[in-house]
Amino acid sequence: MLFRPIALAIAANLLTGVLAANAQSCIPIPVVGGEGNEVTKSVAQPTIPGPFGISITRNNWNTDWAVPGGQNFKYFRVTLSTERGGRFNIRMNLKYSDNTADEFFNERGLRLNATETIKQKGVPRRNDMPFQVNVYVGGIDNIGGRYTVSVVACQ
Repeated sequence: MLFRPIALAIAANLLTGVLAANAQSCIPIPVVGGEGNEVTKSVAQPTIPGPFGISITRNNWNTDWAVPGGQNFKYFRVTLSTERGGRFNIRMNLKYSDNTADEFFNERGLRLNATETIKQKGVPRRNDMPFQVNVYVGGIDNIGGRYTVSVVACQ
């Protein structure tokens, strides 16, 4: 009878250790050219090309996050929410130092309701770590639409 509580305690400790070992730890990664890991923007008007390859206007549809060097991450999680909802064109990419990118999300005209949140996971290449995570949010149908996006890296 005495052995049963001891066996249960040992089993509980082993299970707790296994669950802790399998738990993912995620860290926020910084916005390039900004502060923190979260940015709130309004969709700007599209870029209008001008003469000699010079743009008359510039949109703000792309935002990048810097992946910390010297670490291996299993995946990156992007969280995006919108204040009032609307239709958005959204693309998410992992950018690599050889000037290539792996797209892990691409939806045109994605309808989001007010305060709705989407989460997407990007998995890096087997033997290569990206240097940036890029999120593109735009669309003619939603100029002025506000959204918030953040990125974490998970080990």
